[in-house]
Amino acid sequence: MSFQDEPFSIKFKNMIDIAIAFTAMTRVFENGSKQKIAKKLESSLGLLAGVDGKDNFEKIHSEFCKWFVENINTAQKVLKNKRVKKSHPASYGQAGKVFNVVLKVFIYYCHYPDYKASKKLLPLLHAAVDTKMMKDLKEYYPQDNIKAETIEAVSKSEYVTLQKMVNRHIEDEFKNLIFPVHWDDIMWYRLNR
Repeated sequence: MSFQDEPFSIKFKNMIDIAIAFTAMTRVFENGSKQKIAKKLESSLGLLAGVDGKDNFEKIHSEFCKWFVENINTAQKVLKNKRVKKSHPASYGQAGKVFNVVLKVFIYYCHYPDYKASKKLLPLLHAAVDTKMMKDLKEYYPQDNIKAETIEAVSKSEYVTLQKMVNRHIEDEFKNLIFPVHWDDIMWYRLNR
């Protein structure tokens, strides 16, 4: 790497740090997880410039989430009632939320890799559904039968169902005038303000 490339490399690494912090989830995972996640994000995000359609994007997304559930564990936690909640593998819901928030920061907020490419990628992004959003969706669409009570318990199949519920809510309330990344901004604001 030349000294001329270094500012861009450092900017990329700083964006990853900011995006990971923005997910507010690093406290949920074992010590050392942030560095492992950042390294995997570097390789996954590097593939975005070559995305040529939905299938290609979904493959990158799925591969990141698969890696995440196989390599990242939750931190052991002492609950208020003094009971110990043991460490366990991260869920697909947690993996999806982390990747979706990072993608939102990179593509939607920072227009990575450039404005033209980010505009092409924007419709492909998934909503970064959190537990409050999931509970809200379950009230709108109880027939979809999501058993998980928290994002920590969301399986891959429930994750797919949640994204379909998001798309249905976009159609029902927003008349398909927004993308899932906009939906999660709106819903996060509504449910947390």
